Amino acid sequence: MAKVIRYIKDKIISSLFMYNIVFPYCSSCKAKKNLCGLGYCPIIKKLKSSGLELKMVSGDAEADTPPGIFVGSYGYPEVLAGPTALFNPDVFDYGKERFGMKLEEVISMNSNVYRTASKMSIRRPDEKFHEYILESASSIKPFEIAFKTEHFSMHGPDTGDFFDTPVGSTAMVSNLRVTGNPKIPKMVDYIHGDNDLKSSEGLFKLFQEGFQPEYLQNILAGGLIGIDHQRKMVPTRWAITATDDILFKELKKDIIHSPWILDIMQFNMNYVGNSFQVVLFPGPFSFEMMEQWNRGSLWGQGSVSIDYEGIKGRTNYASNITGAYYAARLSVARYLRSIGKQASVIVVRTIGSEYHSPLGVWVIRSSVREALKNRPVRFSSNDEFLKESKLGIENAKDLSWIIRNQKRQKRLVDF
Repeated sequence: MAKVIRYIKDKIISSLFMYNIVFPYCSSCKAKKNLCGLGYCPIIKKLKSSGLELKMVSGDAEADTPPGIFVGSYGYPEVLAGPTALFNPDVFDYGKERFGMKLEEVISMNSNVYRTASKMSIRRPDEKFHEYILESASSIKPFEIAFKTEHFSMHGPDTGDFFDTPVGSTAMVSNLRVTGNPKIPKMVDYIHGDNDLKSSEGLFKLFQEGFQPEYLQNILAGGLIGIDHQRKMVPTRWAITATDDILFKELKKDIIHSPWILDIMQFNMNYVGNSFQVVLFPGPFSFEMMEQWNRGSLWGQGSVSIDYEGIKGRTNYASNITGAYYAARLSVARYLRSIGKQASVIVVRTIGSEYHSPLGVWVIRSSVREALKNRPVRFSSNDEFLKESKLGIENAKDLSWIIRNQKRQKRLVDF
């Protein structure tokens, strides 16, 4: 009877999603918490069946890797992992900055990428296959790979893995080999060879050398760095958040010893249906993010989600906003470090109907980064800010933990 009830529930809920009917908890779940109880995400399943993944490969094949890798989380610690590959390298510009591209352009670029994969243990992967994964993770230029396709999956697990890294299909492969010439930076090769360096220290050293978070995520996911006996592959969706978190914590060490900003500043940015307001208040470092998905967006109309932390930092995962919180926080920290100041910061994100397909948390990281390059609106007092500022969420000022604290405290310039 339980199986019959589950089958009926599955069919009813799946049918509702096919007609763009979503539930209030979708914006909180984001394909990661299984709040509907189906074991998969009907929204992701619908996206996959709507035309994102139409291409496939079979038999013996050759392809260019962007470069990059994907390490799945499904079945952890036995996961699917391998280099990503391109259907058509002529229409993929590896060095092109994605921020500023139209949503449809990014979707088209993502659908040109597919995953090559083999099942392996994150701690004891096949040695030769893992070597090719390491080269794909660390190369800064595309190169050729060859493999035999055992099975081509158009749809894979309909889970949060797709939401965080929305690329094309998955090819289960064997006999993977590198036929081109990866270009691995000397600094990366040096840190890879240091078996006594912690992964967090290695990542930050590379970051200080100018390597961007999007590249470092692959380094961490591939298990390239860290103390020798502790090295392991990390599922890509976890590596993205972990990289943002590690880099932020290192930057924060300098920020908390910097002087406060003097005025309240608000920066604004709109990109592919995402509206951001970034507000900096004079005060010790703290961070808060508020997010609301609106009608017609990917997850439909939802309630306001909030996560925050004080100067002592977080003791648990930001489960309400998830990866977007860490991406936004890193961009804020990079800005504060660059100007040599500290502040209490609120990021407000609202998502509209234009954002109908997931692009990944790089959208948040890049949008907040670019917002902080704009000219801010300045307010000389809390009263002026509360009266004049406009935030994307109607009752954001009443809900905000940081604003409540700002109302209670007085600064020297207020006397």
